[in-house]
Amino acid sequence: MKDILNCSLLAHNTFGIDARCSRFLEYASVEEAQQVALLLRDEGLPYIIVGEGSNLLLTKDYDGIVAHSAILGCKEVSVDGANADEVYVSYGSGVTWDDVVAESVSNGWHGAENLSLIPGEVGASAVQNIGAYGAEAKDLITKVEAVEIATGKLVVFDNQDCQYSYRQSKFKHEWRDQYLVTHVIYRLKKTYAPDLDYGNIRASLATKNIEHPTAQQ
Repeated sequence: MKDILNCSLLAHNTFGIDARCSRFLEYASVEEAQQVALLLRDEGLPYIIVGEGSNLLLTKDYDGIVAHSAILGCKEVSVDGANADEVYVSYGSGVTWDDVVAESVSNGWHGAENLSLIPGEVGASAVQNIGAYGAEAKDLITKVEAVEIATGKLVVFDNQDCQYSYRQSKFKHEWRDQYLVTHVIYRLKKTYAPDLDYGNIRASLATKNIEHPTAQQ
C-alpha cells in the first residue's frame, strides 16, 4: 500500500494542477483496499476517491485523504450459463479504460469498440457508466467487486444492483464514497457485430471508403 503525506496530485488530475492533499492512499490489491478502507473509516478526516482525475478540477489544496486504486491485471472468469459466444473478463479497477478496449480488440473480444478513447480507469467506468456513440458501460458490466469502507468487507454487486442509467449509478448517489471498487467484470462477445448507427459513424467511414470496418478500424 502506498501511503504519502502532503502528496502532490499533479499526476492524478488531467488538468495538470499541482494541488496537494494531506494524505494519499493507494491500494494495489483487495487486501490493501481493505486496509485503506479501515484507515478512511478510523482517521475521521474527509476523503475523496479518485480515478484518473479527468472529471476533477482542483482549485486549492485538499485538507483530507485521497484514495486511488492501482489494482491492475486482467483475467477471464467462468460464469454459469454463459454461452459459447460470450467471454467474461475481470479487470482491476486501476487499469486505464482505453487499454481495456485495445486489449479486447486485440484478443477478439467485442462490444467495447465504440467506447475507445474515453479517459479514465476501470473503476470509474462502473461508477460513471461511461458511454459514447450509442454504447454504455452498463451494457458490458455484469458484476462490480468492491470493499465496503464501513466494514472492510469485500462485496459483489450485480449489474441490476447498481441501478445504471445515463451516466449514473448508485455509486454516484446513495453509495457515494462508501465503497472502494477493486474489480469490474465485463461480458464481451467473440462474434464481431459493429454498431455503426450512431451519429456520423457511417459517414465518417465512408470518407475513408470503409464499408465493412474491422473492429480495429
